[in-house]
Amino acid sequence: MELKITATPSQHDLDEIRLGLKAYNDQFFDADVIKALGIFVVNEQGRKLAGLTGSTTGNWLRIDMLWVSEALRGEGVGSQLIKAAESEARSRGCRFSQVDTASFQARPFYEKQGYQLRFSLDNYLHHYQRHYLTKALIEEP
Repeated sequence: MELKITATPSQHDLDEIRLGLKAYNDQFFDADVIKALGIFVVNEQGRKLAGLTGSTTGNWLRIDMLWVSEALRGEGVGSQLIKAAESEARSRGCRFSQVDTASFQARPFYEKQGYQLRFSLDNYLHHYQRHYLTKALIEEP
């Protein structure tokens, strides 16, 4: 057995690990419940001006990335992306949403959208914080 360390894993390396993890996880749940999600704002030429990427797994929406170009910031585009993602997630049967963001990014924005801070990881990138937030997408009775 040999331990190899690399700063440049190949696509083959990543695929091998992903397949190994999938084989293990298949004992517990069907990986087909994980569905990618992408919502984009594009200009007339098809260039992306804003977007949200993530996935839905079971009853959870996971927001991975949300970006709005400087030209569109402050115009409610980010809120529209969140609402569209949450609506699509609900149609897929999701009841909850999760996101994480660095302290120099968008915590107040997500809180304005109804997300609640669950915990923060200190010393992220040396002196920042990483914030983890969640939101119920369906009101509990």
